[in-house]
Amino acid sequence: MDVAHRFQTAHLIRLKCPLRYLSPLSLAILLMGSPPLVAQDVSTCVSPDWFAVQKTQLAGARLSPLCVGELHAAEDHREAAESELRAVIAGDPQSTDAYEARSTLEHFYFRIGRFRDANAQIDAMLRPHPTAPDLLNLRSLLALLASYPDFSLAKSSPASVRTEMFDGNVFAPVTVEGAARSYMLDTGMSISMMTRSEAKSLGLTPRASTTSMNDISGLASHGLQIVEVDRLVVGATELRHIPFMVVEDTHGAFVGIPDGHHGILGIQPLAALGILAFHKDGTLSLGQKAGHDSKSVPLLFAGEMPLSQIAYHDQLLTVTFDMGATQTTLNPFFGKLHPELLKEGQTEDHTMNGVSGSTTQRSVSLRNLELVFGRKVDLAPATILLNQTTGSSDYSAANLGYDLMQQARPFTIDFRRMLITFPPAQ
Repeated sequence: MDVAHRFQTAHLIRLKCPLRYLSPLSLAILLMGSPPLVAQDVSTCVSPDWFAVQKTQLAGARLSPLCVGELHAAEDHREAAESELRAVIAGDPQSTDAYEARSTLEHFYFRIGRFRDANAQIDAMLRPHPTAPDLLNLRSLLALLASYPDFSLAKSSPASVRTEMFDGNVFAPVTVEGAARSYMLDTGMSISMMTRSEAKSLGLTPRASTTSMNDISGLASHGLQIVEVDRLVVGATELRHIPFMVVEDTHGAFVGIPDGHHGILGIQPLAALGILAFHKDGTLSLGQKAGHDSKSVPLLFAGEMPLSQIAYHDQLLTVTFDMGATQTTLNPFFGKLHPELLKEGQTEDHTMNGVSGSTTQRSVSLRNLELVFGRKVDLAPATILLNQTTGSSDYSAANLGYDLMQQARPFTIDFRRMLITFPPAQ
């Protein structure tokens, strides 16, 4: 059995909410058998892959007003997305387009930490569907988050810090409620995380919701618990009102990890940092203006998850950009594009370790594959999953983990320009 590393893409949180990006199968999994809400005659985009949508627009295709707003949300054009999606709602508040616009706004607000606005969208969606189990499930969490002040960036100045590596994951020094810590960086987490003992040591008391969540293992956990960190400092950047999901100390993500390292920074704080430059010597520069770069790849958002691109045999492929994954895995979509590789590899069981537990997935293992992520990188071994595990795995070619990101250093995640840039190697 091929047992994955500690995070092996599987910690990725998927909150159970109506997502138009999910296939009917994955949506049914998220609702655990509950009948999904099916929107009819929605002016949808041509693909759940936002790079494909962006390409059709650049080629001159005329997108619907809903699709334009959704694409701007994916591109993190915040003012335009909010204005356009609210215009769709105002035009016909009872339409299915309006419902989808609210769903997109909910994810957009969640990603940037405007939880009160996200909760208001769920409330509006519940009015015509008051017993919808997916909406009621998510509302419990959002109502809890909305009871705190919204997440915010208090102040920020350029700075550099020294990172650490544990079991293939990158940790950065932080100050949490005045206490010195080192927390993992994870772009694949829709909300930050800490252990119960860490919360207690910081004087934080968890509050419970009834919300369930799914992760990449395909399992669900119940009764999400939250604490709010009032102040967190990374380098010279101060963040306020950061929600953290609380998990047991026996959670696999933290087993064997030293004390003082029992926290994970998710997408809200990482995106707020703006520019994160990872150097070959382990230094992380924050907020420093990007210099001249020889190469770059784009970033987009699918809900709370960043998307980027890799290349295989000069073919650009959409991938989820998951810094918390220790090992990159290729999705079934990649196997469909390259069935010859499935014949060359060895079929194995691959264990996916998630927030909610572990599952065994059938896979094909190859000795290695040469890919391009800004630079040439080598995925060894190369694991191709045979079954869909998340909504994005039916259109993204891979879940890009930190194993390949390390090989591509130095690189810079620039959330301001929505680019990953690759300066010349020193």
